[in-house]
Amino acid sequence: MNKLIIYVILLILYLGLSKSLSPSEFGIKYVNSQKSLALSIPGAPVSVILTDIHSTGFIIKTYYHKYKVVYGFQSFEELIIRTSRKYMEENLPYLGMSVFRRFKLENKEDFTPLPPGSVFVGDYNFGNWVDRRGKKQWRFFRVYRQIPTYLGWKDFQPTFQTYTRIRTAIDEKKPFFGSNDEFGINGSITKVSFPKYFERQKNEPIDLEKFIKAYLNENFIK
Repeated sequence: MNKLIIYVILLILYLGLSKSLSPSEFGIKYVNSQKSLALSIPGAPVSVILTDIHSTGFIIKTYYHKYKVVYGFQSFEELIIRTSRKYMEENLPYLGMSVFRRFKLENKEDFTPLPPGSVFVGDYNFGNWVDRRGKKQWRFFRVYRQIPTYLGWKDFQPTFQTYTRIRTAIDEKKPFFGSNDEFGINGSITKVSFPKYFERQKNEPIDLEKFIKAYLNENFIK
């Protein structure tokens, strides 16, 4: 009987924590598709970077995406949305990447996961190609010199070859993680520029669900 009482108390505690840590968030949009994401982002040209993924709750989980929205002709803004587990898992490999962009020309939209700011590379409104040691590299005009900082590029410098691979990826609708896989959840630049997700993984909280299952297996299930 005492074991049953302990189990009931644990279950009540479990459900209470689940509810308290997974509240209804007023003012936060719910996005679970590429189309609904696009509807949440105005303007063009724009590069939308997935910078963090987080969840709250135990039994009743709520999933969140954090985006950095970098515009061509103004500063960036950050956007937090609620999403589904399915959409979260689909986008997890693309952390630190541009998962949506809108081109100024004809407001064309594209959802191919690419290095942040791919929408600006090759656009002569923002910069030009310069020869450096026999390679063509993209350089932003001075007036847009802050854009690489907004994008979290660090030492990333797109070459004309990178640009060609970006265009091919868009045409084929296939993710491109950078010439040296600098971006995405395993990308070296992603881990430095957008570290919040990785910091939380080092301090993973106790999983109460696993604790209760282990308790039941040890004490009730023969």
